[in-house]
Amino acid sequence: MEQKKMVRGALFAFLILTQVTFAQISIGGKVGYSVGRIADNSDNIYTEDFKSTDGIDFGATVEYKISELFSLQAEILYTQRGGERDGLQPIPTDNLEGALAENGLTLEALNQLVQLQGRGPVTNADPLYAEFNNVSELEYIEIPVLAKFGWGTDWRFYVEGGPYVGFLISATQVTSGDSQFFLDSNGNQPLGVPNPFYDPNDPSFGPPFIPLPEQSFDASTDVKDDLNSTNFGIHAGAGLIRKLNEHHQVYLGFRGSYGFTSLQKNEEFGESKIGGLVFSLGYAYTL
Repeated sequence: MEQKKMVRGALFAFLILTQVTFAQISIGGKVGYSVGRIADNSDNIYTEDFKSTDGIDFGATVEYKISELFSLQAEILYTQRGGERDGLQPIPTDNLEGALAENGLTLEALNQLVQLQGRGPVTNADPLYAEFNNVSELEYIEIPVLAKFGWGTDWRFYVEGGPYVGFLISATQVTSGDSQFFLDSNGNQPLGVPNPFYDPNDPSFGPPFIPLPEQSFDASTDVKDDLNSTNFGIHAGAGLIRKLNEHHQVYLGFRGSYGFTSLQKNEEFGESKIGGLVFSLGYAYTL
């Protein structure tokens, strides 16, 4: 209920800004390059070691000038966020099903194998590991409402900041690479399967277990239902405006954002927060 009130408030503020005296309004558009980031301070094995990914931001702006120093600006933005992790990492139990089926195994049979190799059953809290590339691609519609302070005339420097609400419209997990499965987080103990040629009376046929062959991790998975659909956070930035004449101006801006809402619905897989840095080029027309 509280989230719905905040969303309605943000939309109401945007509509109010479009209804005030035209002489005080600037409307415009912007496009930018973004560097997204997923961060988690909970030390969760599923969310550590993610690195930044890049994307695009673009949208429309409405600015209401209250004084020479101060104005309010509302925006509607499409924004790309995400993160990337490469190398040895845990595999959620649900994601094992395809690889197990290809090798004629069920989760129950897998747990019998790992117990024979000296460890407990596979769970999300105690998973198998593999080496692959893992990219989270997230798309949002964001509505920020910003307080803006500016100085100057033809060249104008500004700073801005304020809250935003974001709505998740797409979430895709893209994985790639081939890897064995490992019983440990250091990659020292590959998962073994029974050696079909093993003969306890003839050691020349090899050990009782041999490593499971490398499996493909090439996949693109829709994970939107696993993530929270709404995000709340703050935007803050600065920039430089060039006034071309009474009605037209262009600007360069730099902005950072940080979300306060955890991405994951299930805290077992982490409590990640999404953020980013955006470099924008914009145009505004004063009515």
